[in-house]
Amino acid sequence: MLAAISLYPELPAESLDRGFDACGEVSAPSDPFEALLARLQNEAVPFSATWEMTHVCNLACVMCYNVPLAEPELSTVEGLDLLEQLAEAGVLRITLTGGEILTRRDFFILAERARALGFALNLKTNGTLITESIADRLAALDPLQVTISLLGATDATFDAVAGSQRTLTRVLRGVQNLQMRGVHVKLNSLLLNLNLAEREEMLRLAMDLGVSYEQFFKVSAGDDGRATAMQHQLSRQEMRAVLAADETPLVARMTGPTARTCKVGLSSCLISPYGEVFPCVELRTLAGHLRRHSFADIWANAPILQQLRARHTLANLPECLVCPINTYCEGRCAGLAWKEHGDPYGGHSLACQQAQARYEQQNPGQQAPSTPLQTRLASNPAWAFQLTANQE
Repeated sequence: MLAAISLYPELPAESLDRGFDACGEVSAPSDPFEALLARLQNEAVPFSATWEMTHVCNLACVMCYNVPLAEPELSTVEGLDLLEQLAEAGVLRITLTGGEILTRRDFFILAERARALGFALNLKTNGTLITESIADRLAALDPLQVTISLLGATDATFDAVAGSQRTLTRVLRGVQNLQMRGVHVKLNSLLLNLNLAEREEMLRLAMDLGVSYEQFFKVSAGDDGRATAMQHQLSRQEMRAVLAADETPLVARMTGPTARTCKVGLSSCLISPYGEVFPCVELRTLAGHLRRHSFADIWANAPILQQLRARHTLANLPECLVCPINTYCEGRCAGLAWKEHGDPYGGHSLACQQAQARYEQQNPGQQAPSTPLQTRLASNPAWAFQLTANQE
């Protein structure tokens, strides 16, 4: 995740939802729950799992990174077995996402079993399929939160992003159906060059609805490496302007050799619709396949997970460790680094640009220095255009 802009600036940064569980650095615990999470991370206990239940979706968003495979998704029987395995492994919280979760005909069979097993549920849906009857059944699941994307403040803009019709109207209907049943709803807005002009209107809309709300910068390359969505990423100048209007203070990142830029591999993972286990949503390096190995075996023994737990610190991120603006870096992601140049221990250009935008927002009139990654990649002519495309 790059910058998360909270609707509620009084909330401390550590309380913000970072989009998916591997985001965010590991910091000193501030309360008993944080202390518990820190202990689980230190002991590599799988506290939470994100399950992409399907790659089927009724929208066609321009920034979608999912790449469906030519193989069957987990069946109902396989999904029920997965839930049993996660419970036995000690998972306490499950995020159900997609694609669009409500396109699975067996969604409620699986979700109701998850609740019966005692999991805390987070649900991520685009909201367009939430009729009154669906909202009744979602409310009966008693989810911690239902997260829905708000990608425009008008149907025209939302439709342009989502490749759909009357999208905002349908999303708002879904939100209101949930609210009437007491379900906690959170709206997330990914800021793109397609909807940036409606940033303030989206914020006001969320305030009028009385829901939790965050805005994000990060556009991800596709899981197959295609970067076509990156054409919609905000420029450094645009990011700086948004940050200047944002009341959320900068929380300086820890920069010692033992610090982590994210929690990848420590206490959470991603499960794909096909039973693949990955370290996180962005880092699609295969840890194992549930059609061949148990979840417990994969979690304990997968080389990629063992490596990330042992090595994913700044001491092993050489360019990030010596970066002159690393305290301003809020979005360095192992997965995006891996997608960009095949190295989960490197930096990535988008995080560098966002850190520069934050530096310039915090130091008006000063131009941010280049990062070591930018200096190295700029020496390669093939990268020069890509690195400057999102600059001023």
